[in-house]
Amino acid sequence: MKKPPGGRRHHEFPHSDIMCAFMTGPLHLRQVIPPLIARTSEGKIIRAWDYKQKSPLAILFIHADCPQCENWLGHLTKRSVDLIDRDAVALVIYSDLPPQKGKGLGPPFVAATDISGHSQIAFLGPDAFGSAGLGRVGAFVTDRYGDLFGQWTGRDADKLPPVEEILDLLDVIQRIC
Repeated sequence: MKKPPGGRRHHEFPHSDIMCAFMTGPLHLRQVIPPLIARTSEGKIIRAWDYKQKSPLAILFIHADCPQCENWLGHLTKRSVDLIDRDAVALVIYSDLPPQKGKGLGPPFVAATDISGHSQIAFLGPDAFGSAGLGRVGAFVTDRYGDLFGQWTGRDADKLPPVEEILDLLDVIQRIC
């Protein structure tokens, strides 16, 4: 495995070269993701495993009251057709009740809340809520079997990847799965 400048790792698999995001979170490349359970504003329980063997996932942990996070999500929602073309679903997970905007997200987006915090800790690490309430954000991309292909975590939305990087990773997943 080579790590060229720019924070990417280059992985070579038989018959393909795959670029994967530099791992900045507690999970490991090609690890099966931990359980994710959240509740939509309508009260429906969603699990990452509901999509197993059906769709690759973009799992997004963002702040509900953060203009930067909402701006980043807005860029991704503008590319919803591209997510649909890749048969992907975007699970948008808030640590508190989703704002009205979250309720209005249509397919392929599902907005939900992780009130218990268990999913956030599993994905973002033990300091998911940080000191003084400075919670972390994160983006995770999996194949349809729940294997992790990319993750980005940080305190602010500026640590989230460009939308194009998520779409590129989903392209790779679509080619190899």
